[in-house]
Amino acid sequence: MWVKFEQIPDEGDVVRLPSSWSDKITEPLTIKFGGRDPVPAEVEYKDDLSDENNSFENPAVIPISISLCQKLLLQTALTYRVKIVDSSIRVGPVIGFLLGIHTHRYNPEHMRKYSDRMGIYGKIGGIIYAFSPKSVNWEKRETFGLFYNVQTAEWEYGCFPLPDVIYRRDFHSSPLYIEKLMALTQNRLFNSYRFSKMEFYEFLAADKDIKDYLPETEITLNPEQIIKFVNRHQKVILKPIDLSRGRGMCIIEKFDTLYKVTDYRYRKQIMSIFEDKQSLERFLNLNPSFFDRYIVQKYLNLAKIGVSRFDIRVVMQKDAAQEWGCTGIECRVSYNSHLTNISRGGYALTLSEALERAFFRNYDSIAREINRLCLKVCRRFDQMGHHFAEFGMDIAVDENKNIWLIEANVFPSFKGFKATDRDTYLAIRYKPLLYALSLTEFGEKNESEGSDENL
Repeated sequence: MWVKFEQIPDEGDVVRLPSSWSDKITEPLTIKFGGRDPVPAEVEYKDDLSDENNSFENPAVIPISISLCQKLLLQTALTYRVKIVDSSIRVGPVIGFLLGIHTHRYNPEHMRKYSDRMGIYGKIGGIIYAFSPKSVNWEKRETFGLFYNVQTAEWEYGCFPLPDVIYRRDFHSSPLYIEKLMALTQNRLFNSYRFSKMEFYEFLAADKDIKDYLPETEITLNPEQIIKFVNRHQKVILKPIDLSRGRGMCIIEKFDTLYKVTDYRYRKQIMSIFEDKQSLERFLNLNPSFFDRYIVQKYLNLAKIGVSRFDIRVVMQKDAAQEWGCTGIECRVSYNSHLTNISRGGYALTLSEALERAFFRNYDSIAREINRLCLKVCRRFDQMGHHFAEFGMDIAVDENKNIWLIEANVFPSFKGFKATDRDTYLAIRYKPLLYALSLTEFGEKNESEGSDENL
């Protein structure tokens, strides 16, 4: 049932309910809102209150005393869903965005980039807010942050109960914070773990159905190992384990006795030629950062559109039925560079446009195989012991139409979709909120479970 709460200056912790609810509630009544303990409330039933023709656009109006509202940390500007479970009224959903630990970034201006996600609010309801673990009062199970006020279309400061569900969109929160929040939400914090590139490779390589899609990868140990890897594959790529968007990357290729190094660690790429193995070894020894959380990987000769390489970003998300599915696919084309990232000057195409320009014909099976592979990978990650609900899969197609899985990003960006397909971009932005709702007792997946009374 949809409701709006209207504050009244009654004495005591009073809530006024429609008379039609009286046979559904066993007193004494409590109200539960978010991740805090239920709050006792005095109930008054009124014949002039109605819950007929109820919807988000036409919610029931429930008077509630100011004191009870303050104890619940309830924002009365919003429209909520309500359920009755025995002698308790459940109000929600309460959904939190975890956007990092830096509290100074939690301000209305920064939060505007998340406002487009709120186009789905009419199907979600409740309160959606952003918070930092540093703002949490663990004893009281409440936090400061910013909630989206649908009436003003602005992000506003407030104090809230800890969420029912948390959508994590940050890299840097302490694992201790994450573990605490997972325990308090009963594992309803999703995107709970960010694995490194090497963890990604080793975990998936153990699955025989996925292993052949992975380019050979090793963690870097010393110059001799890297040179052996180059001699074996002729062309390799060095990548930091924990960075994305092409940062820190370096490519080494061999031509007879010569070695060519293209270094992308700086603002402008640096190209160097080394005449022999010893010269390359000296270069590697002078760059010890290559042996601090780096991998070396077989370089793939990507298919090209003209002279430009391209790769494929597949967005995989769990939906309101808690099932994996593909929400969007885009191809990222380089400007005659090894880097296809949009942030590095690449541009986006649809998958069909890219495959047609690259192969001209006989490419339909590629799209089907990509979809099957991504589903396999998501289901494999469900066995990892963490809570995942969103991946940006980076897929490559080589010149021979072989498909390769490069990596999976737990916190992907969607810039290419925003530029090329607004409807797909918004569908991607909405999906995690629909999934978050499904994890609460207000979601469609949960509404038919148990003996709770649905209003």
